[in-house]
Amino acid sequence: MPAKKTLPFGTWPSPLTPASVAKGSRRFGTIQAAGGAIYWSESRPEDGGRQVILKMARPGGEEVEEVLPAPFSARSRVHEYGGGEFLVAGEAIFFVNDKDQQVYRLERGGAPRRITEVLGTRFADFALDTPRQRLIAVAEIHPRHEGQPHALPRNALVSIALSGKAGQIADLATGRDFYASPRLSPDGGHLAFLAWDLPDMPWDSATLYVATVGEDGKLGRPKRIAGGDGSAVFQPEWGPDGQLYFVWDQTGWGQLYRWQNGKIVRLHGARGAELARPQWVFGSRSYALHPNGTVGLVSLSRGTPRFEARDLQGGKVARFPQLQKRTACIDDPVAFASGFAALIYQPLAAPAIMRIAKRGLAALAPPTPAEIAPGFISKAETREFRRPDGQSVYGIYYAPTSATHRGPPGAAPPALVLVHGGPTSMTDAGLEPRVQFYTSRGFAVLDVNYSGSTGYGRAYRQRLDGAWGIADVVDCVAGARHLAKAGLADGSRIAIAGGSAGGYTTLMALATTKAFAAGSSHYGVSDMALLLEHTHKFESGYLHRLMGTTPAKWREAFAKRSPINLIEGITAPVILFQGLDDKVVPPEQSRLIVDRLKRRGVDVAYHEFAGETHGFRKAETIAAVLEAELAFLQRALRLR
Repeated sequence: MPAKKTLPFGTWPSPLTPASVAKGSRRFGTIQAAGGAIYWSESRPEDGGRQVILKMARPGGEEVEEVLPAPFSARSRVHEYGGGEFLVAGEAIFFVNDKDQQVYRLERGGAPRRITEVLGTRFADFALDTPRQRLIAVAEIHPRHEGQPHALPRNALVSIALSGKAGQIADLATGRDFYASPRLSPDGGHLAFLAWDLPDMPWDSATLYVATVGEDGKLGRPKRIAGGDGSAVFQPEWGPDGQLYFVWDQTGWGQLYRWQNGKIVRLHGARGAELARPQWVFGSRSYALHPNGTVGLVSLSRGTPRFEARDLQGGKVARFPQLQKRTACIDDPVAFASGFAALIYQPLAAPAIMRIAKRGLAALAPPTPAEIAPGFISKAETREFRRPDGQSVYGIYYAPTSATHRGPPGAAPPALVLVHGGPTSMTDAGLEPRVQFYTSRGFAVLDVNYSGSTGYGRAYRQRLDGAWGIADVVDCVAGARHLAKAGLADGSRIAIAGGSAGGYTTLMALATTKAFAAGSSHYGVSDMALLLEHTHKFESGYLHRLMGTTPAKWREAFAKRSPINLIEGITAPVILFQGLDDKVVPPEQSRLIVDRLKRRGVDVAYHEFAGETHGFRKAETIAAVLEAELAFLQRALRLR
C-alpha cells in the first residue's frame, strides 16, 4: 500500500463528491409489515425528492418492487412534517399524494384511483375499519377565507367512506387542537387515539383516550386512559390479545404499559431506558407486537439503541447483545415472519431495512446507494463532556479519515460542530454521507446531542425549556472547547452548522460567543417574533415553552434571543441556505438577516432554492449546498 500523502487538514481530495452524497441522502418514511411482506416509503433525491413506496415480498427475498408509479409521490403534509402517508390493507394500498394531499387507492396491477375530493384538507395516519368499509384518519382542514392568510387549520379524526358514497368525509372526534394514532381494536368495537392542545407538543402532554364505536360508526364519549397533565403517551397499539399497549413517560422515562380490564400495568421499563419518541411525524414506533405473543422493544440508553424481545405473558426476555456493536439506530420495528424487522442504521454501512435475528442482522432490502470506500469512513465515537455548570452533554465525534492522505505532523484539524434540528430530536452514530464528506477531506466533526435532545430521559429534554438560544449554545461551545482541549481540533478553526432549530442555534452561537470561526445556517430562525407570527399551528405554542414566555408576555424575551437583533455580535463569516417553499421557517427569516449582515460589512453568503421546503430533498440542491458550504468553510477557516 503506498504511503499516505501529507496535505493540510481540510484540503484532502476525497472520492465523496457532492453528487455522490446527494445520491446517498435518501429519507425513509413509513414502514409496515402486511401479508408476509415489508412495505416502506423513501424519498428519491435524484427524482426531485419524489417519495416512492417499495415492497419486499418474502423473508430472505432479494427483489424489491417499486409499487407506486410515477409521478405519484406518497407524502403527507399534516403538521407540515407529515408521516403516516400510507396504509397497506389486503390487496390495496391507501396513500396520500403529495401534490394534492388527497387519499388514493392503489391495487396491484392498476393505476392509483383518487378517493377524496376535499380541497384544503390534508390526511395522515390511517386505520382500516373493515366492518364499516371505511378508513379512519387524522385530518387537517385549512380555512379558505380571503383575508385570513394566517388562520389556523382545524384538526379532527375523520372517517373516509370506501363504499356507497365513497370518499365521503365525516367527523369522528373534534374539539381538540391535535389528534394522532387512531387505532381500532381487533373486534372493531373500540377506537384508541391520542389528543393534545396548544401550547403543548405531543411529547409534553399527549393524552390517550378510548371510545366505543357504535353500530352507526359514531364514537361514544372518549375515556381518558393515561397521559396529559404533564406526562405524555406515545404509540398506542392493540395487541393480538385484544389488550391496549402504549408507552407512557409518567416516571420521567418512556416505559411500556398495558391497559387491561380497566387497569394499567407496567410491562417494561427502567430508569435510563427510553421508549418514548418525539412525534414530529405520524407513525413513529419504538416497539412492535407480534402475533406469537412477544413484543420487540427498542429502548434508548444515553442515545444508544438496545433491542430485546419479551414474552408478554411469561416475561421471558431475549436480548441481542451483538446488535450493540453493529447498530447506531433502530427505527420503527415491525413484526415480520417469526421475528422482527426494522430500519437499521449502522456506523460503517448505509441504512437498510433489516431482519433482526439471534445470529445477527440480515438485510431484507438493498441499502441506500451511499458508496463509501472503507478507508474513507470515519467511525463514530460517543463523547461525554461537561458544561461550565458541571452537567453532562453528549456528542458523537468523527476523526479526519482518509485512505490516501494525512495531515502535517503536530497539526490539529479544523472542526465542524453540527447542531441537529427539532430541537427535540437527536443525532445518532449511523453512517451519514454529509459527515463523511467532511471527515474524508480532513475535518473533525462533533455532532452534538445538546440539552433538549431525545434519548436521555424527560429531564434532559426539559433542560431546554425556557432556555432555547442559551442552553443549546452553551452545550455547543462546551463541545468546541472539549475538542480543542483534547487536541482533537484547532481551536481557532472550529465552525458550527445546523438546520432549522440547529440553524437558529448556529446564528445565536455566532451572535453571543466567539467560540466559532464561521457558521453555516440551513433554513434557520433569525427573528423569533416573525416566526411566532408566521409559524404553522403544530408549533405555534412550542416557542413559548422553549423561550419561557406566555402569549401575554413574550416580546422582550423574543427580542433578546433573536439573532436579527444581535447583529453587532456576529463578526465571523456566515453562509445561509433557504428553500423558497418553506412554510415552517419562511424565506424572510434568512433574507432579513442576510441584508442586515451585508449592511454591517460581515462576510456573508446566501443561497436560495426554488421548489424546496423545510429540508432539502432534491439531488441538485443537496449537491449545490455541499459544494458551496465546503468552499465557504475552506475560505473562512483559511484552509487554502
